[in-house]
Amino acid sequence: MFAKKTKESPVIMKTPLLFIFLFISVRVLSQQIPFQKVQNTVNDYSDKNGFSGTVLIAENGQTVFHQSYGIAHKSITDCIKGGYHFSIASITKLFTSIRILQLVHLGKLELDKPVVRYLPRFESFIPISVTPHHLLLHISGLNEEKSRHYRQHFSPEELLMKVLKKKSKYSIGEFNYNNMDYLLLGLLIEELTGNKWQDEIVINILQPIGMTETGFLSYGNYPQQFAYSFSEKRKHLRPDPLIHIENFFAAGSMYATAKDLLTLDQALYGDQLLSEHGKALLSKSYPEYNYTGYGVWNYNYPFVEQNPTVMERRGGILGVNVVLVRLTDQNYTIIILSNDDRFNPDSFGDEHNLREMLIRAFYR
Repeated sequence: MFAKKTKESPVIMKTPLLFIFLFISVRVLSQQIPFQKVQNTVNDYSDKNGFSGTVLIAENGQTVFHQSYGIAHKSITDCIKGGYHFSIASITKLFTSIRILQLVHLGKLELDKPVVRYLPRFESFIPISVTPHHLLLHISGLNEEKSRHYRQHFSPEELLMKVLKKKSKYSIGEFNYNNMDYLLLGLLIEELTGNKWQDEIVINILQPIGMTETGFLSYGNYPQQFAYSFSEKRKHLRPDPLIHIENFFAAGSMYATAKDLLTLDQALYGDQLLSEHGKALLSKSYPEYNYTGYGVWNYNYPFVEQNPTVMERRGGILGVNVVLVRLTDQNYTIIILSNDDRFNPDSFGDEHNLREMLIRAFYR
């Protein structure tokens, strides 16, 4: 699902107007983030590896750098610009975990109680010892879906029943990244509120902080100015097949712009979305489970002397590869939204990875 890093594709070399279209929106508003170093880093990476998407860098919520490359559709005239919408894949999970923590604050949910206490219809599929805490950290031991489950439409409940009826090879307390965990959390939200998961996200997250360019994808239903995804095959980028992305539900069915994700990032510093206790729960790290947290990863980046505190959320579906990096000590933000699989958001210690190159550029 995640991209391998390759040399620039012959398709790119032969059609520079298609893939190296450049839209720049830059405001040098900070004395801390080295703008020129950031710009050189992104441009050098794109020249060497090929890149299609948007990069947004901010300090204290102010955009320092915002630059876009590539095409949004097969049409050669549809080049990506700064306000384009991207599938955000598993960044969706962050929205779901925020709503779960809001319900905890309201006293409607206890993280250490059995999931089946709230969803008794799943008693035959989920061990009584599995709690929302396990789901949030991907340590439920539940079975995982296959790619074929996105070739036709299933409701969240239908997909869960189909996947969970088969015995899992994982144990409770064992880390296994799994979309089914977050489908269950989405159903928990619906059960506790009486509303659709999507409506709960809109009413309690998007509307209060003004995320007007964020929404939900479904099969063949995409917003205008949308960056459709591509995957590299035999050194050529080809459009990804249409899938039933709505099946990802609370685990991966949302879209957003980079600026809207910056709005979310900044709101997490205040009290509009989460209480102090909720923010503490979100930022808690579990090193024994690969430093995962509730819908995020929390760790100190060890490859620069300052060891900055990182909260990040990655995502990938086919050619979609995206990441939101929050360097919370300094309130630095990195948002990379790519619509092809040449960018890999899932790295650790790779000095040639764009995400890590940018973190290092801030501190060296």
